[in-house]
Amino acid sequence: GLNSPFSLTNLTYLNLRDNQVSDISPLASLTNLTSLYLLFNQISDLSPLASLTNLTSLYLVGNQISDLSPLASLTNLTSLNLQKNQVSGISLLVSLTNLTWLDLQYNQISDISPLASLTNLTWLYLRNNEISDLSPLASLTKLSRLDLSSNPISDISPLVENSGLGEEDIVWLEKNNLDLSEGSEDLENIRQLKGRGVNVHY
Repeated sequence: GLNSPFSLTNLTYLNLRDNQVSDISPLASLTNLTSLYLLFNQISDLSPLASLTNLTSLYLVGNQISDLSPLASLTNLTSLNLQKNQVSGISLLVSLTNLTWLDLQYNQISDISPLASLTNLTWLYLRNNEISDLSPLASLTKLSRLDLSSNPISDISPLVENSGLGEEDIVWLEKNNLDLSEGSEDLENIRQLKGRGVNVHY
């Protein structure tokens, strides 16, 4: 485990990647941290992070996380990476309105309605989840990178409704349930996006 690093309370950056860490309670006192990297450990309990309200970047890739409630207080976060965890519910992310970069790839998420309030998002990665309803994305007009590949999506009209998607933006739609036959609504929507300058991968 981690020994309490009392002398490290002024730390602003900490990287504990690939350390088989499961108990992160000693980190609770490191309230000056702005960047924390805990990739590829064995963490499931995030409660010690609730006090780290100065965090702007938090990377939790490859752990065993399902409960996101401790993150609700981290309202200064601009980058959050939860790729490859066991996340299904993301309602507790609604308060993180400063997020510009959010990675939720390889989880078990189906309902993305909480994302509608995260209007500062510019990079959003949702590859390999269980998402079919994209309507919450229509309001995220600052998006420039949107990865929706490997989901059961059959209707991409909310992306057309998103007035912010345009020149030099990129959307990934591979491995979905889209009807790409000539004359289909999905193909027409893709053509509309491409006509606005969006680089669509499908």
